[in-house]
Order: sequence, then C-alpha cells, then structure tokens
Amino acid sequence: MSRSLLGLTALFLSLSASALGFADISGSDATAGLKDALIQASGSAVGKLGVVDGFLGNPRVKIPLPDSMKRAESAMRMFGMSRQADDSLQA
Repeated sequence: MSRSLLGLTALFLSLSASALGFADISGSDATAGLKDALIQASGSAVGKLGVVDGFLGNPRVKIPLPDSMKRAESAMRMFGMSRQADDSLQA
C-alpha cells in the first residue's frame, strides 16, 4: 500500500512542479492509481487479518456477536456444546 501511495504522491508532486493541476491527470491514470492502491491495501488487510485470531484477537476490527447470538452461545455452553459454539465463532 505504501508503494502505491508513494507513487501517487510522486505523480501529484511532479504535476505540481510542472504547473499542471488535477484536471491534467487522465481518467485512466487516476483509475489505474486508485485500483493499484486498493489492490495493495486489500492484500495487506488480508495478510494481517486472514490469520488465526486475525479478527477475534484484534479488538480494533473484531465484530462482536449481536446480543441475541450471545444468548444462544451461552445456552450452547450450558448444554455442553462449547466446541460447537467455538466452531461457530470461527466460521
């Protein structure tokens, strides 16, 4: 992601240095730059979060269960179904 942002920054700085503006960037250049930035950012996110406990172990990105599901989870655990409750949380 940082390479892509550096590339976009360099492009904008070079355009500014030559007295060109944002209007001088072609639509295809802008699209290609944004597409590259999104590809790199999504790859980075998958690399960080697509590991064991990537979501569950990170409170900044963890999506908590709704209250209705929390009640179901605790009921499953009360009936000795802890393994199934854990499996459903990992899915």
